[in-house]
Amino acid sequence: MKIKGKTVFGGKVEGEAMVQQENFSFFGDVNRETGIINVGTNAGKSFKDKIFIFPKGKGSTLAPYVAINCVENGVAPKAILCQKADGVIALVGVMAKIPIVDEFEQDIMKTVKTGDYIKVDADQGVIEIVGK
Repeated sequence: MKIKGKTVFGGKVEGEAMVQQENFSFFGDVNRETGIINVGTNAGKSFKDKIFIFPKGKGSTLAPYVAINCVENGVAPKAILCQKADGVIALVGVMAKIPIVDEFEQDIMKTVKTGDYIKVDADQGVIEIVGK
């Protein structure tokens, strides 16, 4: 199944989905050294190498710097998918060079499940859910 969205920051990656039901901030919601999320649905789990999905961003302008630390430490997600990327999440993509797609034609929070295998073509603003 292919779902069209809007490119925030381009790139092509694929991998396993991790769906966070709550809004997310890189500043305060994740350990920058381990990639382990410390709040909500995925508390205690790492988003390392995942296609990380959440409704929308929240929080601090320090978030892009935490995301850069995650990249430098090898624990960042491969891509970010969200229903609405605010300016802070957009900066995360640009500064940390993480592909981001948002504003999907359908609610990805209801369509994508943790463990689904996703192909992300953020250059075209399209994701493909391949399966488990």
